[in-house]
Amino acid sequence: MKKYFLYTLLFLVVISENSFSQDTYRFEGQVKGLQDSTCMLAYYYGDKQFAKDTAEIDNEGRFVFSGEEKLDHGMYMVVLPDGNYFEMVVTEDRFSFTTSLDNLIGNMKFTNSYENEKFYGYMQFISEKQKALKVLQSKKENVSEKEAKSIDIQIEKMGKVVMDFQTNFTSENPDILFSKILNASKDVEIPELPLLADGTENKDIQFKYYKSHFFDNFDFSDDRLLRTPVFHSKINTYLENLTSKIPDSIIVSCDYLIEKSRVNPDVFRYVVSYLTSTYERSKIMGLEKVFVHLVNKYYKTNDVTWVDEAQMFKIIDRAETIEPLMIGSKAPNLVLRDTSDVIHNLYAINKDLTMLIFYDPDCGHCKEVVSDVKQNYDEWLNNGISIEVIAVCVELDRDKWIDFINTYNTADWINVAEFKTFVDGEFNRQNDPYVTPFPYIKQIYDINGTPKIYLLDNDKNILVNSIKGNIGVEQLSEVVLKESKK
Repeated sequence: MKKYFLYTLLFLVVISENSFSQDTYRFEGQVKGLQDSTCMLAYYYGDKQFAKDTAEIDNEGRFVFSGEEKLDHGMYMVVLPDGNYFEMVVTEDRFSFTTSLDNLIGNMKFTNSYENEKFYGYMQFISEKQKALKVLQSKKENVSEKEAKSIDIQIEKMGKVVMDFQTNFTSENPDILFSKILNASKDVEIPELPLLADGTENKDIQFKYYKSHFFDNFDFSDDRLLRTPVFHSKINTYLENLTSKIPDSIIVSCDYLIEKSRVNPDVFRYVVSYLTSTYERSKIMGLEKVFVHLVNKYYKTNDVTWVDEAQMFKIIDRAETIEPLMIGSKAPNLVLRDTSDVIHNLYAINKDLTMLIFYDPDCGHCKEVVSDVKQNYDEWLNNGISIEVIAVCVELDRDKWIDFINTYNTADWINVAEFKTFVDGEFNRQNDPYVTPFPYIKQIYDINGTPKIYLLDNDKNILVNSIKGNIGVEQLSEVVLKESKK
């Protein structure tokens, strides 16, 4: 009986140890001042934050985050019931911490977490210096000029102390994640560069130096940076502030970032996916060229391996659809009949400018746009501008088409549609072999909604497209006036 009891006890101990060991991560925390509520563990990824776990807080402020899934390393945050939060570095699977609600940073203490001990040592040092800085700044009010200068000297010295502390911190702890974050956040120090002939600073050289050294302290090989606020911020700053807002310049910057990211598969995946999504969704006309470039260079060449076959087809199909419609491309030809069955060929139009408007007679926005364009069109003609408008009806109802033309007085436009190849809901090319088939019109001009407007030059090259959504008629008129003066 005694022997059986010992075996049973041993079995229970083994079961208990195995159950505890199933927790791949376990973070035990206490925030004094909290009780009987819930907190959340969240993490950064790119420019977003995602919830990972929740924990119940007991009446002494204790809680545990635990789970069987291994956590990706990075910067995490503990979100408290009132929405306040504090951050912690997750590079270790098990540790504990305590703090108090009245001073989350100052009273924070970690156990069994070397990286967080260092991280909060830094944070507490900076916090104390910030308090001291506020005291000095408050003393500058209502003091003499001499006293103010003395305080400025103290503030400058304090800034140097902080900079030296940061430099020593990163050099003494080069491999910890927070050092990588600090290094990545460092601004570029521009050395003395050659001056212009008049002795002034050469801003162009300074900018080029700044841009070329922007990622000097950024470790693209460390995918942990993806799960910190600094990664996305750095990439976005490079694209938004250091890259000209023209497609070719953006393409160069995108290729540069992608090539830098190849040193780590996860970083490469994020950068390619982020850039592709950003420029596919961009509403800025002309930036579709960036999206098309990325698809052609990285998706079609099997560089992208994480997208399934169905999604890959959608991405490539979208790029191939809009590539012929990019700014500068020659517009696809259209051959359509007008209300009198006269055939009109787009390429045969002999005007300096040609505007294509695809509309649906039942579309409220189409009515507004056509009315505004018609008003501007009359003014353009009165000013001697050589322009033709081809209005393409995409609704298969001849009566509605004719009524629309009469209502909006567009009889002086070339009004075309395509009905003969689409009879009783069926498409038959042989019914009218001379014109562009209706389904093909919608495909080649990306008519997934109306209205759609394209402005073409004399050679039928696209000046304005509707891939990213129509620009306003006022902006459209500005382009017409600008092009007419060339």
